[in-house]
Amino acid sequence: MCRKAAMVMFMACVWGGLVSSSMGCTGAQNKKKDLNDIQDADWHYKSGAGYFEGHQVPLAIRELHIALKKDPNHVKAHYLLGFIYMGRRQYNKSVMHFKKVIELEPTAYDAKNSLGATYLAMERWNDAIELFEELLEEPMFTTPELAHNNAGWAYYNLKDNQTALEHFKMSVFLKPEFCLGYNNLGLAHDALNQRQEGMKAYKKAIELCPTNYAEPHFHLAKSYLDYGDHTTARLHFTRCVEIGGGSDLGERCQEYLNY
Repeated sequence: MCRKAAMVMFMACVWGGLVSSSMGCTGAQNKKKDLNDIQDADWHYKSGAGYFEGHQVPLAIRELHIALKKDPNHVKAHYLLGFIYMGRRQYNKSVMHFKKVIELEPTAYDAKNSLGATYLAMERWNDAIELFEELLEEPMFTTPELAHNNAGWAYYNLKDNQTALEHFKMSVFLKPEFCLGYNNLGLAHDALNQRQEGMKAYKKAIELCPTNYAEPHFHLAKSYLDYGDHTTARLHFTRCVEIGGGSDLGERCQEYLNY
């Protein structure tokens, strides 16, 4: 009985030792596997970023998804996918990835701004305003002019033109070379029937971005038409076509020239 009991105890100890040893090895293997997965995820992320920079977007998407399969919490892969899907107008996917970035890194203010911009593209104006106003309360957010401009755009589309005007004014106050902010400031002035102030804002946008920004030429040309100055209006429509090329805006400007 004693030998049998001793043998049982010995076998139990050996089994226990094997289990403990096995568990320890599995834990080490898991850690090694986790580390390898994280390293692989980084490699695939960098590969995806390289494809994206080389304008090979489908390959970039593939590599980023592989990165997330290896490491579901890879913040940079989520952010870049959100950015790509926003550009592709796959807004629900974009929202999902930007939200994941914010969940993983609550101080990822650029992701919050990008999420707000996605809401603007989806015409979810109130959702966008909520995000941008949160950003404007963050002292560590380094580009508040963008949040002011984007909040202004949401308010403008909600027909709250006075609030939009105040945000656009703040955007150009914080960044005086912000030609987009001046263009949008002109729109808000126009919506409030402040036509002279609107024209000044469009001219400032053109002064700041003389070679690559067609939109203020379009709005300024329409203002000159309203004042009966067809010659100056035609000059700005022509410049709009030169800069805008075959874009929708360029074609709209061409339509005015064809009349």
